[in-house]
Amino acid sequence: MKRSELTNMLPSLALSRPQVRRSTIIIALALAAIFSAALIMRIYPAKYGFFINEFDPYFDYYAADFLVQHFDEKGLSGMLDYFTWTDTQTWYPNGRNVASTSQVGLHFAGALLYIITRNIIGISITLYDFIVLFPVFIGSFTTLAMYLLVKRISNASAGLLAALVIAFSPPIIQRGALGWFKSEPLALLLIVLGSYFFLTIYNDNVSRHGLVLRAVIAGFLLGFANTTWGGALYLSAVFGILLFISPFLKVDLRKTVYLGSIFVAFNLVFSSIFPRPGPSMILGPGGMALLGGLLFAIVAYGIKRTVDSRVYFRSLMKVTFVFTLIGLIVLSFGAVTSLSLRYETVINPFLRTAEPLVESVAEHQSPTGADFLSSYFSLLFIAGFGAIMTLRRRSMGAGYTLILALSAIYISASFARLMVFSSLAFAILAGIGLHELSSSILRPSGVSSLKKKFRIREVRNEFKIGYVFFMIFIISLPVIYPAQVSGFASHSWLETADIPVSIASASTNFRADVPDWREALSWIKYSTPQFQPSGTPTVFAAWWDYGYWISVMGNRTSLADNATLSTVRIAKLGQMFMSEETESIQILDELKADYVVIYVVGQTFTLAESGQRLFLLGNSGDESKKQWFIRIGGFDENLYLEDDSFTPKPYFWENSLLGKMIPFSFAAFAEFNEQGLQFSNSTEYESGLMSIYTFDMKYPADGPGPLRLAFMSSSLSEPQDGIFSAVIVYEIVDSQPEKP
Repeated sequence: MKRSELTNMLPSLALSRPQVRRSTIIIALALAAIFSAALIMRIYPAKYGFFINEFDPYFDYYAADFLVQHFDEKGLSGMLDYFTWTDTQTWYPNGRNVASTSQVGLHFAGALLYIITRNIIGISITLYDFIVLFPVFIGSFTTLAMYLLVKRISNASAGLLAALVIAFSPPIIQRGALGWFKSEPLALLLIVLGSYFFLTIYNDNVSRHGLVLRAVIAGFLLGFANTTWGGALYLSAVFGILLFISPFLKVDLRKTVYLGSIFVAFNLVFSSIFPRPGPSMILGPGGMALLGGLLFAIVAYGIKRTVDSRVYFRSLMKVTFVFTLIGLIVLSFGAVTSLSLRYETVINPFLRTAEPLVESVAEHQSPTGADFLSSYFSLLFIAGFGAIMTLRRRSMGAGYTLILALSAIYISASFARLMVFSSLAFAILAGIGLHELSSSILRPSGVSSLKKKFRIREVRNEFKIGYVFFMIFIISLPVIYPAQVSGFASHSWLETADIPVSIASASTNFRADVPDWREALSWIKYSTPQFQPSGTPTVFAAWWDYGYWISVMGNRTSLADNATLSTVRIAKLGQMFMSEETESIQILDELKADYVVIYVVGQTFTLAESGQRLFLLGNSGDESKKQWFIRIGGFDENLYLEDDSFTPKPYFWENSLLGKMIPFSFAAFAEFNEQGLQFSNSTEYESGLMSIYTFDMKYPADGPGPLRLAFMSSSLSEPQDGIFSAVIVYEIVDSQPEKP
């Protein structure tokens, strides 16, 4: 080429630009908008305060802080100290072996990502602030992962709706907003990405090495998910069933056998190298589901290669029967590691009535039909249409979708916490359903298979425009409707995000900044000794809900927390609260406690005519949990409570330590009607009546004991008409034996 010709070409080369399709730009902008919306929805609670949320995330932060501190002291080798760490500030006096009782993957992910952010990226941020923001960004990135997954199963338009559903899904936001440094956000991201990479091993345009790499990544991600959340083990069953039915689908069975073996191997190995779930994962239900499904696929592949295609299906059905029979025999002889009660309750909901401790946890309650309707609304119907369309396919993606959907709806109907899985299922199905319906109505020409099946004729442009606006309306409606009425009564998706973190609202059901618990924890940390004169730690007794707050934010030793490592210990605390004074103090002495904490929530008002201050009890404190103290402690509920299982009888106030620690005495029964609060002339309880109380501190600060008031938070020490949320700390002054 002559120099003059090359010179003439240079201007055109300089002005050339990469060609980007219009659809690619639209998808990129849509994903950016969805990601931004997800960020806003998840960071919304910051208006009430920038704190870690709920209870468990405080211990997870505590464990991540341990890893970061040991990394700063010794480098990467210091992080190995985690695996020999027994924390003695919790579950006193035995302590807690952290690695074997915790979500190890979550702790390492939080610590390592923080170290990368601080040391490599160079962002100056405290670990606490990083942990508060961790679920916000992890949850937002899950929307992008969902887009990739559903695009692989269906197409890009279906993926966009699925990503949008994940951005606004109430069950996912409730368990993945600001401060929720807990298992679900990270595990869901790993599950969605792992599922995407698994399905891509069936791509035809990928090299052999690329397919092997994808199988490795999929196994690693799902194995890592098992280390971050016990609920992720559910996906082992999903993939086990998927491998089992793969011979019946239109897939390359050779890929299932070879690449599926790599996937299962990396999944089980990575799950097993950590103390939890540990090597038991292999012989546990999850591991056996994966191995069983893979073994069936291998046998089916062998049959397919050796028998005539005309008898393949008949032979496959015979092998299916044999495998089912062998599986039943293996289960009957107990060769599979048994599940914990929590997992058994998910599979068999009828077991839940046998364990009050499981029933007492709000996230273990069964969701109602109204919960599903308010969480998914129009998505239920669009997803149903998507399921019908998916049934017509025999691809691996269709099999994964249907198995996930059916099983997720079943298990989420058992525990409210597991509704995050139904959100994944409805997101995928709704994306597929909306795409199939919209493409058939809006497609400009041609006759689709859906049009043939349902005899849909070519529609006019006016109808297409109306359809677009209608679909936008019904999909967007639950974001803002129903509008907030009071408290947390609203179930709109936007109002779902507008919930303060637990410690900001003092664990009440009020959208307000309630400082009582923060006051109490600050007092505990700075006004009580960390150790007694004898050298033993200062021990706090409280109901197990508050153990993490006391040990992490209060920096004091607690007797029990949300890890529920010992149901015996929790039952003993229930017995302590509900026994009569002498026996309760003996239990506290046995537990070597120095302080005991209670939490009482209610309303206070002043009578205009007399100026007398009166109190109503009940919201989310110990006054509302006493029935669980009774049941878990093994007492007769009828002795303590009226027929409504809430209103205390005189026996409760006179014969339980909790009744004496709550600083109120019964005044009268009353009811609310059109005229306002009306007092009853009778002291006998009747259905519909509420108990009214007067303030009565039975264990004052200058009293003889066995308890003395040490601290009372401001909403009760300085009461004003309205809500009070009182944290009360008593010092145990009864003579105790020296703690060893």
